[in-house]
Amino acid sequence: MGTHELSNCPRSTLRDRASRLLGVRPEIGIQPPSVTHGRTWNRGAVDGVGLSWGTPRTQAWLLRPAGHTGPDLPAVLLLHGHDGVKFYGKEKVADGPDGIASGTAALRRRGYDGRSVAEGLVEAGFAVLVHDVFPWGSRRVDWQDFPARAQRAGLAFENESERYEAAAREHEHGLAKTAILRNMPLAGTILREDLHALAVLRATAGIDPNRIAISGFSGGGARVVHLLTCADVQAAVITAMMSTFEDIADGHADDTTWAMITPGLPAVGDWPDIAATAAPMPMLVQFAEYDLHFGIDGMREAERALERAYTGSDSLNTEWYADRHRFSAAMQSAAARWLVDNV
Repeated sequence: MGTHELSNCPRSTLRDRASRLLGVRPEIGIQPPSVTHGRTWNRGAVDGVGLSWGTPRTQAWLLRPAGHTGPDLPAVLLLHGHDGVKFYGKEKVADGPDGIASGTAALRRRGYDGRSVAEGLVEAGFAVLVHDVFPWGSRRVDWQDFPARAQRAGLAFENESERYEAAAREHEHGLAKTAILRNMPLAGTILREDLHALAVLRATAGIDPNRIAISGFSGGGARVVHLLTCADVQAAVITAMMSTFEDIADGHADDTTWAMITPGLPAVGDWPDIAATAAPMPMLVQFAEYDLHFGIDGMREAERALERAYTGSDSLNTEWYADRHRFSAAMQSAAARWLVDNV
């Protein structure tokens, strides 16, 4: 637990204001939903089981080290990113009962060095829960439910996959507008679904509820920051999703998902300050030096802001990679090692 618990702590006030802007009242706990267990499988060092909950149904996979019968496991809630692909969610970072989803192979090679992020964490000794959130994967919008403008954007493409993603990309703006009009930003809807997943993980037999971390790359990293405004966890990893709001506004907003942009949030605090409301909880932030989603000056300023927030603590780690916007094998391995040491 961090100093944000103290009522006179500035970070406590910021945490409360940020979570309320996201549509979550931090004083009200999220109870685990009723969970249905589906298919089970084994693939090498990984045992898996399909889970689902809620209405509409959220699909998820829970992965563990194969054959584990020892003490309760530490766990990671792994939050999938945006990736410009909404047809898939959890499949981008984990393999299910049928192996890698064929439609994610190119994305995996481009953004993840062809690796399953979840499998690497399981091999490090963690149980891993990865779930879909609106509007990705099992929570995606069906083609027939896209408005005409989004469908027209998609029909410019012959390939079925490209057609869907073009329509979904156009529709994200409409979803964000509708969410704002209903006083529940798109990021807030995602946050609520992530809170339910965290509650599921905490309540799962064989999981140590006091040794849970959250981790995410890109849009998944934005989800990590939002979760830190209203959930207490053991540690957090944010990969390629750290800069300042000013930097994003200065030429990078077009590449930024609505999952990171919430009306009123910049007036409450800058992005690194919001992430640091969890201080002194252990946090690893990984930067990609050639990340075109952000400017190098914005990323450096965000790092300095995090360091100021963690003054007097040695629980903040930042890493820089001479790479573009992706979650490379080296970054994945470093994150897994850091989690082993801090969860």
